[in-house]
Amino acid sequence: MKKLIVVFLAALMLLACFAGCANNNTNPSNNTNTDKPTTTVEAETDPEVTTDNSYVPDLPEEKFGGEFSILCEGAFWGTEDNLYYEEASDDPVLDAVWHRCETMYEQFDVEIFTTPSADTTAELKNSVKSGDNAYDAIVARMPLIASSAANGDLMNLYDVEGIDLSKAYWDQSANSQLSIGGKLFYTVGDIITVEDACTWTMMFNKKLATALDLEDLYQVVKDGRWTFDYFYTTLKDCGFSKPNDKGEWDYMASYAFSTHRDMAYGFFYAAGLSFIQKDNDDMPFIDATNNEKIQNVLNYSLKVMRDTQLTIDAHKWTHVDPWATRLTQAAFEDDRALFYAEVLSTIMNLRSMDTDFGLLPMPKYDSAQTDYITFVNPAASLVGVPIYQKSKQNARRSGVLLEAMAYYGHEYIVPAFIEKAIKGKSTRDEQSIDMLEILFRHRMYDLGLINDWSAIASGYSDLVFNNKNDYANHFKKVSKGVQKKLDAFLKKINAL
Repeated sequence: MKKLIVVFLAALMLLACFAGCANNNTNPSNNTNTDKPTTTVEAETDPEVTTDNSYVPDLPEEKFGGEFSILCEGAFWGTEDNLYYEEASDDPVLDAVWHRCETMYEQFDVEIFTTPSADTTAELKNSVKSGDNAYDAIVARMPLIASSAANGDLMNLYDVEGIDLSKAYWDQSANSQLSIGGKLFYTVGDIITVEDACTWTMMFNKKLATALDLEDLYQVVKDGRWTFDYFYTTLKDCGFSKPNDKGEWDYMASYAFSTHRDMAYGFFYAAGLSFIQKDNDDMPFIDATNNEKIQNVLNYSLKVMRDTQLTIDAHKWTHVDPWATRLTQAAFEDDRALFYAEVLSTIMNLRSMDTDFGLLPMPKYDSAQTDYITFVNPAASLVGVPIYQKSKQNARRSGVLLEAMAYYGHEYIVPAFIEKAIKGKSTRDEQSIDMLEILFRHRMYDLGLINDWSAIASGYSDLVFNNKNDYANHFKKVSKGVQKKLDAFLKKINAL
């Protein structure tokens, strides 16, 4: 995890510069737990500087000219702003995106051009039918880009010359989990930060943890003791939950845990589960071998999330505020919640929070589980190449330029994203850096959640939300439909 440590240290050094100036009057995507090879390179100022080869691109010295046209979802989760920004900005992430655009123009004589669409699946299908070759790449939300692949509108990225998917600025978990029969039609990496923003994470209030005399939670994680049982026992025994001033358990009460219905997925994936597995030939399938464990996780989720004197679930309060997640965020900001689980982008909304808070991974199912695992919300976007770019010349152009965008995303945008995320004093500590390293190491991209065939995933979430504990009945109801839709999906994929 050398990359993330270096990025955070660079960000912290930058923050120190900002602080110094003020006193005087300014990827991460990685999913392997193996050490990356390093080679020593010469540097005039520091002969011991090393370069991690997994981050060194093989980019040609070539001028392609023209526009590089990307179909995307526009403002959804800031996808368009992750790809193109027309001018320098005071926002560090937007400024980094602009800087990448300028670099792409200087190096390849190419201008990044984005076309936003509310329905990228239909837009790309129409483009393929017309043969207009309008788009060099597509960046769209997981379910939409998966539909484009099933429509036969995307290339196998392993056939795209110029993309080296083994490089660390491409998300290796995404590559392995999203491939089908050795083909990969969409993936993600440091080309955008949306998947980082959509990563599910846990936060805790440091002041409350100290006042409640909790163990050092960072050390608990490092010791491997951060488990379902440990988390629940802490929630129950900490003695923090209490009703509001009127004696009511409403959205103004204090809770040990603040979250919303997606926490059902948080526990599910934290236990190492997935709705769709893959066999030794890299082919997706469903089976019932994990149903007993899923039932156990379901029971645990109900125990935690449906205890209305322990946990506040934002989506139980939409009658008070349609955007109910504001209520649970407010509970954490106002020191009325000890733990808070949400997507990582939320920490940017907490930079003005007075109380310090820390970051944690999801707890493990039990101490026997090796890794801490989290999931990426399907609201995140993935990257693909339209099928009509399959001629060698066009595909290579798309491949080289996407490779360059991913690399410069690692160089410029990811550090800016992390600097923005930790700019508030609340998360500026080395322990949170360690926790984010753990968080990003094992992320789940589940084809079952992305495609949600016959509501196999959303139906499970409904069970938790509606306080129902019969997973066997749910699986029985949906399994035939899931298998039918999965077979149809694979038939289309195998025909490509």
